[in-house]
Amino acid sequence: MMKESDLASRVRDVLAFVSPFRWIASALVMGLATVSTMAQAESGGRFWEEYLTHASRCEAALNDTAREGTRCLLGNGLNLLVGDGLRHANIYGKRVFGQHFQVVSSVTYSPAPDGIGLQGGFDVVLPFAGATRSVGSPGASSLFFQQGITRSWDGAGLFRNDLRHGMVRRFQLSNAPGADILGISAFHLFNAERGHGVVAPGIDYTGRWGVGSFRYFVPTTGWRPGRQGQEERALKGFEFGMRFRLTTTLRLNTVGYRWEAEDGSERWKTGARVNLDWRPHPWLKFDAGYDGIGHGKGSANFQAALYVPFGTSSERPRWEGLGVAPEEDSQQSVSDLWQPVDDVGPIRLAKRKSVAALVSDARVRFLQDAVDSGQAVSLEVELSAAAPEDIRVVVRLVPGSGNNPAVPGEDFVDEPVETTIRKGATKGRVSIRLLRNDAMQESRSLSATVSLIS
Repeated sequence: MMKESDLASRVRDVLAFVSPFRWIASALVMGLATVSTMAQAESGGRFWEEYLTHASRCEAALNDTAREGTRCLLGNGLNLLVGDGLRHANIYGKRVFGQHFQVVSSVTYSPAPDGIGLQGGFDVVLPFAGATRSVGSPGASSLFFQQGITRSWDGAGLFRNDLRHGMVRRFQLSNAPGADILGISAFHLFNAERGHGVVAPGIDYTGRWGVGSFRYFVPTTGWRPGRQGQEERALKGFEFGMRFRLTTTLRLNTVGYRWEAEDGSERWKTGARVNLDWRPHPWLKFDAGYDGIGHGKGSANFQAALYVPFGTSSERPRWEGLGVAPEEDSQQSVSDLWQPVDDVGPIRLAKRKSVAALVSDARVRFLQDAVDSGQAVSLEVELSAAAPEDIRVVVRLVPGSGNNPAVPGEDFVDEPVETTIRKGATKGRVSIRLLRNDAMQESRSLSATVSLIS
């Protein structure tokens, strides 16, 4: 039997290989491993039996390369370890916090260039005091805290970790059997890498045919340094969604939205998207959708996903095909009161070049092909994008290329000249007077540089 310290040591070895998610995965997996060992002493033997069974699937990877084989073995081990921990965390949590405590997870792993890429999300529902009556009885309601994290790709090949914590209050609208349920919630979102913050209040409505929701996203932070040469800012906007249960496996999702533009400008984008979700098996999902209704830049998408989420039971779910129609006399259940909010995911971001990067890439252009000694030379500084704010720069004349460059102190004054490129503009002009050099016998070449005033 493996001792708790041995298990923790093995977990640390795994996490050392999984560098992109180390600090979050460390807290999660170590905590779940401790719960697992506390909850069931005999689980260690069962864990290794299951691990050896799953490890047999890595034979092809082991025959390919040692690195790929190692990733496969570690991935299967991590899957089983976290899955076992989540099962026991749910059991232990229900004993401590009550029957409505739950850990909902969709975390999966996949090979990544520098290790194992964990992606997806999980949420923990912590019931608050009261709300113990069933739906249909007077005063049925729920009040709970929800903590969670979403880990996703950002489109540039990097993982982002967006944490959320909030409070949810739900109650039935009447005491009649099958009464609809109204929910009110408020969340605070926080990005672990860049420190972006967003407040997201919202409401949801659960009825027989599905769920409607409205959520408003308000950033609490401004522009922050992003990748090299870029800045990022959380977007402001709102979404109104309707999710219809066509059958037990088919969902029709429609969302109307209004978001700030992702290029950092002050424009707004209003539109809608529709999506048909078919889940014939809990581990298999097909999506077909269209985004962009209303603003003329739509895009269709289709994707199929096969994944085994952490925390699944040992019994494999059955194939359900197209499912069956919702029952005519279906009623809202206690579980609907305690469902975690699922319309709060990754933080949407606007991206733009930083001011320093814009100035670094700026082009200085002479507005005259030639100018006489002692006359003024006009220059134009051109940015690759509109200035996000007033940008103060200095332009300096320097000797040009070629066999006969201009000489500082003889042909021009070697001093910077300041100018400002106004917000929203891409160009700024400056005029510099040359020195009068009567001894100059032939034309000389001149150039210029531009730099940011910090």
